[in-house]
Amino acid sequence: MKRKILTFVSVLIALSSMAFAQGSSEATYPAKDIEVIVNAESGGGTDAINRKIISIIEKQHKGQTLYVTNNGATEANGPYQVMIAKPDGYRIGSMTYGSVVGSVYFNLIPQYDLNKLNIFAMLTQESDAVMVRNDSPIKTWQNLIDAAKANPGKVRIGGANAGSRTSLVISQIESIYGIDVNEVQYIGSSTQKEALLNGEVDAIITSLGDLNSLLASGQVRGIVEFSMVQNKAYPTVPTIASLGHPEIQCASFILMCAPKDTPQNVIDTLTAYYKEAAETKEFQDWVVSIGVSPVWKSGAAVQEYVNTVQITAFKLLDDMVAKGLLKR
Repeated sequence: MKRKILTFVSVLIALSSMAFAQGSSEATYPAKDIEVIVNAESGGGTDAINRKIISIIEKQHKGQTLYVTNNGATEANGPYQVMIAKPDGYRIGSMTYGSVVGSVYFNLIPQYDLNKLNIFAMLTQESDAVMVRNDSPIKTWQNLIDAAKANPGKVRIGGANAGSRTSLVISQIESIYGIDVNEVQYIGSSTQKEALLNGEVDAIITSLGDLNSLLASGQVRGIVEFSMVQNKAYPTVPTIASLGHPEIQCASFILMCAPKDTPQNVIDTLTAYYKEAAETKEFQDWVVSIGVSPVWKSGAAVQEYVNTVQITAFKLLDDMVAKGLLKR
């Protein structure tokens, strides 16, 4: 009888030790390197912003390493790898517009579900803009609208693929202004840039930062940015809000996420890391210098933002499907 009691006590001690060890592990997070899966190819804007903020985090927390793994085949691939990761805070990832809109709406990966993620921070917002060649007769946004009204289906605007945010904003513009434009679809901002310079299109829609060098050299001119707030890097480009239509918004962004069941103390630590870095003058100045707006949100505010983006985008996508402009 005494022997059985001793065995039971031993089991209790062992279980208590395991629980203590697990608690200690969480309390000392992070105890090893953190992998950050960036849902973009190496060398692009999303990749650069992620690497920049990581470098600041590592300077602020000496001895801590965060390393990037690029997974940009689609904007769903990176977040999906986070969804299926162990929820211990050692594999986190970035998300962009396509991660929360197209990837969900078109069900690119059957198991892809944002409910499997804890989206804990928003770092930046990068609004898209309409740009024309400097020698274009289209000097202002109103010039473009007037040209489209006078020549239905003739004004050529280069955007991204069908169902993308640029495709949605073109549809929205046509509806609001009562115009019809010729949407030309390209893969990537570099092909849009070439099309604009070669005269294949009259205007393109992408971020100002994507054409920063051409804007600086005077070869290209921005005529409107689909934003509520004036872009500090491009003060001469008016916002669509200043022209009377704040409801027309077209922007990408960078969010940070972890697996859904990641312990709250780990999420709090990650949030603190990114918040401290995002609020530094180094990060703020650098982001503005490349034409991107630093925007910090965390916790419930991020989820509310994602919900709002999805509601607006899904309605526009449904309308395009109903009109036969898009297949789901």
